[in-house]
Amino acid sequence: MKRFVLPLIAAAAVALPFAAMAELPPDVAAEIVKMGHVNDPRTSKVLAPLHKPLPADLKIMRDLEFGKDPLQKLDVFTSGTGTGKPILIYVHGGGFTRGDKHRPGEFMYDNVMAWAVQNGMVGAQINYRLAPKNVYPDANDDVAAGVKYVRDHAREYGGDPNKIVVWGHSAGASLVGIFVSHPEFLQASGGTLAAAIMTSGGYEFKNKHVYLGDDPAKLAERSSVEGLKTTNIPLLFTRAEYDPPGQTQQGDMINKVLCDAGKCPAFRVMNGHNHMSQVFSINTSATEMGDFLLPFIRQHTGLQSASN
Repeated sequence: MKRFVLPLIAAAAVALPFAAMAELPPDVAAEIVKMGHVNDPRTSKVLAPLHKPLPADLKIMRDLEFGKDPLQKLDVFTSGTGTGKPILIYVHGGGFTRGDKHRPGEFMYDNVMAWAVQNGMVGAQINYRLAPKNVYPDANDDVAAGVKYVRDHAREYGGDPNKIVVWGHSAGASLVGIFVSHPEFLQASGGTLAAAIMTSGGYEFKNKHVYLGDDPAKLAERSSVEGLKTTNIPLLFTRAEYDPPGQTQQGDMINKVLCDAGKCPAFRVMNGHNHMSQVFSINTSATEMGDFLLPFIRQHTGLQSASN
């Protein structure tokens, strides 16, 4: 363990300056502990009281179409002022078979978009076609197409097409890992990325998979580990203390593999959080996750402040 943890600590100290982080409120933290190492749907209800209505000055464009399928849509959030802003594109999870960028009446994942805008970025959240109806490479084609749409229209929203950061959670993190590690998807997106963020995803697949198939050779080819070892795109990973065992293993594995390859990523175990609360806590008084991500985004995009 020491062999890769110590270099990581040193690297993190250089790349990501320390920021004071606010933890989950005690009552919420206690509920997370009670849920344990499972992906508990009650997490959204526990976190919902921490969220305030969206700021009135947000400019929101819903369901912009980047393809003909009903799921090939994205939302864009911006302040309506300023130019040349970094762009944060969010890819939701849901086990490759479910999930949505946003459902009316819910805070998810508009909370991520509001946080991005309030910190000087343009935000975009995308949907993609789902398994089992659609299998590899459809969802990854959609991630690439969504990124390309945002890149092509970036300046209309005050964004910089050369400063795109893609963040995926759970299955979305797996899709981002495949996107970053397989050049054909990156090429289809129209360019490279300033950085990529992956939260509690899967990066190596060996067993029958609803999206990736059941052929061992193809599973190995479609996994992202080898490509992540060679990419020049800056990478950040998180996993939760109370992640399910699979995500815990995958998060620790990818950090170790990359460190062993001499390319330690920014990496953090989000203590006190479970699989969903990492993302659900964004734009609340619990700032650990945002305070870890923001210096990384600033480092790799030149983002200065929300006033830019």
